[in-house]
Amino acid sequence: MSDDKKDKIIYGLIIAVFILIANFAYSNNMAGIFDKSDKISLVDEDNLDEDQDIDSKKEESANDSIKKVYISGEINKPGVYQIKDGDRLEDLINEAGGLTDKASEKTLNLAQRLDDQMKIYIPNIDEENSLENIDPNQAANISASSKSELININTASKEELMSLPNIGDKRADAIIEYRSANKFEKIEDIKNVTGIGDKFYEALKDLITI
Repeated sequence: MSDDKKDKIIYGLIIAVFILIANFAYSNNMAGIFDKSDKISLVDEDNLDEDQDIDSKKEESANDSIKKVYISGEINKPGVYQIKDGDRLEDLINEAGGLTDKASEKTLNLAQRLDDQMKIYIPNIDEENSLENIDPNQAANISASSKSELININTASKEELMSLPNIGDKRADAIIEYRSANKFEKIEDIKNVTGIGDKFYEALKDLITI
Protein backbone atom coordinates (compact mmCIF):
# COMPACT_ATOMS: atom_id res chain seq x y z
CA MET A 1 0.00 0.00 0.00
CA SER A 2 1.37 3.38 -0.95
CA ASP A 3 2.12 6.07 1.60
CA ASP A 4 -0.57 8.33 0.08
CA LYS A 5 -3.27 5.73 0.65
CA LYS A 6 -2.10 5.15 4.22
CA ASP A 7 -2.22 8.89 4.91
CA LYS A 8 -5.73 9.16 3.47
CA ILE A 9 -6.94 6.24 5.61
CA ILE A 10 -5.43 7.78 8.73
CA TYR A 11 -6.96 11.20 7.98
CA GLY A 12 -10.34 9.54 7.33
CA LEU A 13 -10.21 7.68 10.64
CA ILE A 14 -9.27 10.88 12.49
CA ILE A 15 -12.17 12.77 10.88
CA ALA A 16 -14.57 9.92 11.69
CA VAL A 17 -13.47 9.93 15.35
CA PHE A 18 -13.98 13.71 15.59
CA ILE A 19 -17.46 13.40 14.05
CA LEU A 20 -18.41 10.68 16.55
CA ILE A 21 -17.12 12.72 19.46
CA ALA A 22 -18.95 15.84 18.22
CA ASN A 23 -22.20 13.94 17.79
CA PHE A 24 -21.91 12.42 21.27
CA ALA A 25 -21.20 15.79 22.89
CA TYR A 26 -24.04 17.49 21.00
CA SER A 27 -26.54 14.77 22.00
CA ASN A 28 -25.59 15.06 25.67
CA ASN A 29 -25.86 18.85 25.62
CA MET A 30 -29.30 18.78 24.01
CA ALA A 31 -30.52 16.18 26.49
CA GLY A 32 -29.20 18.30 29.34
CA ILE A 33 -30.99 21.36 27.98
CA PHE A 34 -34.31 19.51 27.73
CA ASP A 35 -33.90 18.00 31.19
CA LYS A 36 -33.10 21.42 32.59
CA SER A 37 -36.08 22.94 30.81
CA ASP A 38 -38.37 20.29 32.30
CA LYS A 39 -36.99 20.93 35.76
CA ILE A 40 -37.40 24.67 35.39
CA SER A 41 -40.99 24.17 34.26
CA LEU A 42 -41.75 22.02 37.29
CA VAL A 43 -40.08 24.44 39.68
CA ASP A 44 -41.91 27.37 38.13
CA GLU A 45 -45.28 25.62 38.51
CA ASP A 46 -44.55 24.81 42.16
CA ASN A 47 -43.49 28.39 42.83
CA LEU A 48 -46.61 29.65 41.09
CA ASP A 49 -48.85 27.53 43.33
CA GLU A 50 -46.98 28.74 46.42
CA ASP A 51 -47.27 32.38 45.31
CA GLN A 52 -51.01 31.96 44.74
CA ASP A 53 -51.44 30.44 48.23
CA ILE A 54 -49.47 33.31 49.77
CA ASP A 55 -51.52 35.92 47.87
CA SER A 56 -54.74 34.20 48.96
CA LYS A 57 -53.66 34.20 52.61
CA LYS A 58 -52.64 37.85 52.38
CA GLU A 59 -56.04 38.73 50.90
CA GLU A 60 -57.88 36.86 53.66
CA SER A 61 -55.74 38.56 56.31
CA ALA A 62 -56.42 41.97 54.74
CA ASN A 63 -60.17 41.30 54.69
CA ASP A 64 -60.11 40.31 58.37
CA SER A 65 -58.37 43.57 59.29
CA ILE A 66 -60.87 45.78 57.43
CA LYS A 67 -63.29 47.65 59.70
CA LYS A 68 -66.68 48.83 58.47
CA VAL A 69 -69.66 50.68 59.91
CA TYR A 70 -73.22 51.24 58.67
CA ILE A 71 -74.81 54.68 58.76
CA SER A 72 -78.42 55.46 57.80
CA GLY A 73 -81.21 57.91 58.46
CA GLU A 74 -80.82 61.62 57.72
CA ILE A 75 -77.46 61.35 55.97
CA ASN A 76 -76.87 62.30 52.35
CA LYS A 77 -75.11 59.07 51.40
CA PRO A 78 -76.27 56.22 53.68
CA GLY A 79 -74.47 52.92 53.46
CA VAL A 80 -71.51 50.89 54.67
CA TYR A 81 -68.18 52.69 55.03
CA GLN A 82 -64.69 51.48 55.74
CA ILE A 83 -63.05 53.17 58.72
CA LYS A 84 -59.55 53.54 60.09
CA ASP A 85 -58.39 53.27 63.67
CA GLY A 86 -59.09 56.55 65.46
CA ASP A 87 -61.90 57.70 63.14
CA ARG A 88 -64.78 59.50 64.85
CA LEU A 89 -68.43 60.09 64.02
CA GLU A 90 -67.64 63.49 62.58
CA ASP A 91 -65.23 61.89 60.07
CA LEU A 92 -67.85 59.35 59.01
CA ILE A 93 -70.56 61.99 58.54
CA ASN A 94 -68.22 64.03 56.34
CA GLU A 95 -67.34 60.98 54.23
CA ALA A 96 -71.05 60.13 53.88
CA GLY A 97 -71.83 63.53 52.37
CA GLY A 98 -72.94 65.29 55.55
CA LEU A 99 -76.28 65.50 57.32
CA THR A 100 -79.52 66.34 55.53
CA ASP A 101 -81.50 69.49 56.32
CA LYS A 102 -83.94 67.44 58.40
CA ALA A 103 -81.32 65.79 60.59
CA SER A 104 -81.48 66.24 64.34
CA GLU A 105 -78.05 66.82 65.90
CA LYS A 106 -79.19 67.01 69.55
CA THR A 107 -78.39 63.40 70.36
CA LEU A 108 -75.26 63.09 68.20
CA ASN A 109 -71.82 62.90 69.75
CA LEU A 110 -69.56 63.95 66.90
CA ALA A 111 -66.48 63.07 68.96
CA GLN A 112 -67.60 59.46 69.38
CA ARG A 113 -64.86 57.01 68.36
CA LEU A 114 -65.99 54.49 65.74
CA ASP A 115 -65.57 50.74 66.02
CA ASP A 116 -66.02 47.81 63.64
CA GLN A 117 -69.60 46.71 62.82
CA MET A 118 -71.27 49.76 64.39
CA LYS A 119 -74.72 50.74 63.15
CA ILE A 120 -75.39 54.46 63.36
CA TYR A 121 -78.77 56.08 62.80
CA ILE A 122 -79.18 59.83 62.26
CA PRO A 123 -82.66 60.83 63.55
CA ASN A 124 -85.09 63.17 61.86
CA ILE A 125 -86.23 66.44 63.49
CA ASP A 126 -89.87 65.46 62.97
CA GLU A 127 -89.29 62.12 64.66
CA GLU A 128 -87.77 63.84 67.66
CA ASN A 129 -90.63 66.38 67.94
CA SER A 130 -93.32 63.72 67.59
CA LEU A 131 -91.75 61.62 70.32
CA GLU A 132 -91.78 64.45 72.85
CA ASN A 133 -95.59 64.38 73.21
CA ILE A 134 -96.22 60.65 73.70
CA ASP A 135 -95.66 58.06 76.38
CA PRO A 136 -91.94 57.30 76.89
CA ASN A 137 -92.49 53.55 76.43
CA GLN A 138 -94.26 54.14 73.12
CA ALA A 139 -91.54 56.55 72.12
CA ALA A 140 -88.93 53.85 72.64
CA ASN A 141 -90.86 51.46 70.40
CA ILE A 142 -91.29 54.05 67.65
CA SER A 143 -87.64 54.97 67.83
CA ALA A 144 -86.65 51.34 67.49
CA SER A 145 -88.92 50.77 64.52
CA SER A 146 -87.67 53.89 62.76
CA LYS A 147 -84.16 52.47 62.90
CA SER A 148 -85.09 49.19 61.29
CA GLU A 149 -83.88 50.05 57.82
CA LEU A 150 -82.75 46.48 57.37
CA ILE A 151 -81.89 44.68 54.16
CA ASN A 152 -84.24 41.83 53.26
CA ILE A 153 -81.99 38.98 52.19
CA ASN A 154 -84.87 37.31 50.35
CA THR A 155 -85.64 40.28 48.10
CA ALA A 156 -82.61 42.61 48.14
CA SER A 157 -80.83 43.40 44.89
CA LYS A 158 -77.20 42.47 44.39
CA GLU A 159 -76.16 46.10 44.97
CA GLU A 160 -78.09 46.22 48.27
CA LEU A 161 -76.48 42.99 49.42
CA MET A 162 -73.04 44.34 48.57
CA SER A 163 -73.66 47.30 50.88
CA LEU A 164 -73.48 44.88 53.82
CA PRO A 165 -70.18 44.35 55.69
CA ASN A 166 -67.87 41.75 54.09
CA ILE A 167 -70.32 41.06 51.24
CA GLY A 168 -68.59 41.51 47.92
CA ASP A 169 -69.47 40.50 44.40
CA LYS A 170 -68.99 36.73 44.89
CA ARG A 171 -70.81 36.48 48.22
CA ALA A 172 -73.73 38.54 46.89
CA ASP A 173 -74.02 36.14 43.94
CA ALA A 174 -73.85 33.20 46.35
CA ILE A 175 -76.72 34.64 48.44
CA ILE A 176 -78.89 35.18 45.35
CA GLU A 177 -78.09 31.67 44.07
CA TYR A 178 -78.97 30.13 47.44
CA ARG A 179 -82.29 31.95 47.86
CA SER A 180 -83.37 31.06 44.32
CA ALA A 181 -83.49 27.43 45.46
CA ASN A 182 -84.02 27.83 49.21
CA LYS A 183 -85.94 30.77 50.65
CA PHE A 184 -84.44 32.16 53.84
CA GLU A 185 -86.78 31.15 56.68
CA LYS A 186 -84.73 32.95 59.33
CA ILE A 187 -81.76 35.29 59.17
CA GLU A 188 -79.49 32.57 60.63
CA ASP A 189 -79.99 30.64 57.37
CA ILE A 190 -77.56 33.00 55.70
CA LYS A 191 -74.80 30.95 57.34
CA ASN A 192 -75.74 28.16 54.92
CA VAL A 193 -74.42 30.29 52.05
CA THR A 194 -70.93 29.38 50.90
CA GLY A 195 -68.36 31.77 52.34
CA ILE A 196 -70.51 33.07 55.21
CA GLY A 197 -69.79 31.57 58.61
CA ASP A 198 -70.36 32.56 62.21
CA LYS A 199 -67.89 35.45 62.08
CA PHE A 200 -69.51 37.09 59.06
CA TYR A 201 -72.99 36.40 60.45
CA GLU A 202 -72.18 38.36 63.61
CA ALA A 203 -71.35 41.37 61.43
CA LEU A 204 -74.58 40.99 59.45
CA LYS A 205 -77.28 39.95 61.89
CA ASP A 206 -78.23 43.47 63.01
CA LEU A 207 -78.46 44.73 59.44
CA ILE A 208 -80.58 42.05 57.75
CA THR A 209 -84.14 40.73 57.87
CA ILE A 210 -86.40 38.29 55.99
